[in-house]
Amino acid sequence: MRCRHPIITAVALFVLCCGCEKNPLSGVFGTGEPAAGSATDSDTDTAEIDSDAKVDLGARTRQIQKRFGTLFANVLPTLEEARELVDIHADLPDSSRIPFKTDKESNSAAINELLDQAIEALSVSEVSDYRQQIRDANHAIAEAQEKIADYRRQRVSASWAKDQSQIDKVNPFEMSKEAIDQAIKDQDAEIERQKQLLVDLKRTFADELAKIGVDVDQQGVESLLASVSGDDIVTMAVVFDNIKQLTTQLQTLTEESGEALETSKRYYGMYVVMIHVMDRIQKTFVRDVNEKHIPKLNEFSEKADQNIEQAVALIKANGGDSKTLKANIVSNELTKETASLYIDYLKHNAALIATENKRVQKNLATAMNTYDTVKLSSDVAELMSTGRRDFETLMKLQVPSLREFNNAAIRKEFERMTSELRSGR
Repeated sequence: MRCRHPIITAVALFVLCCGCEKNPLSGVFGTGEPAAGSATDSDTDTAEIDSDAKVDLGARTRQIQKRFGTLFANVLPTLEEARELVDIHADLPDSSRIPFKTDKESNSAAINELLDQAIEALSVSEVSDYRQQIRDANHAIAEAQEKIADYRRQRVSASWAKDQSQIDKVNPFEMSKEAIDQAIKDQDAEIERQKQLLVDLKRTFADELAKIGVDVDQQGVESLLASVSGDDIVTMAVVFDNIKQLTTQLQTLTEESGEALETSKRYYGMYVVMIHVMDRIQKTFVRDVNEKHIPKLNEFSEKADQNIEQAVALIKANGGDSKTLKANIVSNELTKETASLYIDYLKHNAALIATENKRVQKNLATAMNTYDTVKLSSDVAELMSTGRRDFETLMKLQVPSLREFNNAAIRKEFERMTSELRSGR
């Protein structure tokens, strides 16, 4: 009897196989066995440490399994809905003048909307968590720096404790110079604590990225965190890794179903939709770089040219302070240099993703051609297994670093541009 609730069954099967050999998450973390023989005190201490490590790893494994189970349940309805629209697409008219009648144009728009929903659901992972923690630490540092600046302003007019009146001493809004100095020290300590935390978080962030196929050194991590394209590259890598795991799970579910034709068609259709997701996120990345970010950077450069031209004219006409105007020219030249470097960096990233997209295009063409065959195929699980292996090779990016930005002035200007590019999204 065919199950009337395939999504519930899928989630149930996933939970049930979360320890079996076929489960993609089992075996990720070593279990370890105690050595044979009599236990010394040292062996006992080691065993206790190993036991603690097992508890931590076990908790982490369960957390990952729970996260993936939630992801699986959240994204499957969207994939199924998109699959149904993909199924009918070829039979629709190219366009229709009849109001509310579905045609290829309106169906494509509906599919793209579902793909965007799938991308959002697939963007959750440990990598995302660490990226957010890094942002939180940077925000904490910025807040502490603002507090220090505020305390220093207060200190100018503050009194020493010995000179304070009795009323000032009990007034929480009137701090003595000594109290302000201590508050500044506390904020300095907080900044140092957050900076050390950032070192650890960035190291772990790089390790987590490596697990999902993005090989980055420390400079690469800084590139991803500081550039306007970095968030998109990280999101892309996370989505692709989750797609790879979903494909493994769908393969398992297909095998569990005995490769019943209707079930096989449904799951392979979801696999096809996930390749559409990969294609869409890559094309969106390249389009944003070429149509949004680079034009905006060109605007910065053009504006800098105008400022330089105006400053030169004022100097020649003796129409302003020559020293200030010359400094302005230097500043605008820095803007132009940084914009040029930034454009080269974004073009490099876009070229990397465009190359990957050509491979995805081939996979998509093959998958779409295979979809009709799947309706009659008795080897769908093997087709999905091949697709999963293809996914594993798709996101092996070596992210270009920002070594050109090691100059402090250029890096500061780069960060300003990144802030403006992000705010303009």
